[in-house]
Amino acid sequence: MAEAFKLSEFVYAHRGLWTDGGLTENSLEALLAAANAGLGIEFDVRPAADGTPIVFHDPVLDRMTDETGSVADLTSVELIGTPLVGGGAIISLEGLLSTWPQTTPLLCELKVDGDTDASQFASIVGTMLIDHTGPAAAMSFSPIAVSALPTGLMRGQLVLPSEMSGATNLTDIAAGPVDYFACHVSDARHPSLQAVRQETPLVTWTVKDAGTCEALASITDSQIFEGFDPALAKRHILRT
Repeated sequence: MAEAFKLSEFVYAHRGLWTDGGLTENSLEALLAAANAGLGIEFDVRPAADGTPIVFHDPVLDRMTDETGSVADLTSVELIGTPLVGGGAIISLEGLLSTWPQTTPLLCELKVDGDTDASQFASIVGTMLIDHTGPAAAMSFSPIAVSALPTGLMRGQLVLPSEMSGATNLTDIAAGPVDYFACHVSDARHPSLQAVRQETPLVTWTVKDAGTCEALASITDSQIFEGFDPALAKRHILRT
């Protein structure tokens, strides 16, 4: 069964430990490289046409593969194994969970857009994560998806940047109790998020340089990072 964990005890590699010209984002190789470095991971899942959760960020294939078209229009059989630009191949959530070493946490972001049934997809993903042995949590920008996650699984509410949403109280997006908020780096100091940090931890995304990482370390409980040495992320956030 999925284990609850302290967000502040880990840092999280954004879509795995990938780099330009190196391992590819959301590939199994990049995700496992993060685990081997003692990092948690943030990764994305979206539904195939048959409802299978697929590890993939974009709604369309064009940027990350040599194929075109919508992920939601293709079955899992058609998607799984499709080569990714730069190396690796598209995998399913089941494929990731079956190979994950279970020693570091999973932060699974549910991508809910288009005609996706938020509650149904959250139920499918949540059940798979609940059955996973090891630390795991799920999160989404969709409050409907977050509230539909099964009891017993850590749930996080992703928060749209206030510059986009125009919101003044960024915690209002949550449809019910959550275990953490995850905000854009530009909102890490937002009073509404800082006001609830004692009860609801705050994770920020996506931190892209060591200077920003160090500057935000004291006002966030952890960070989702990419593009710089993970040893620096650990040093600034975990003080190790």
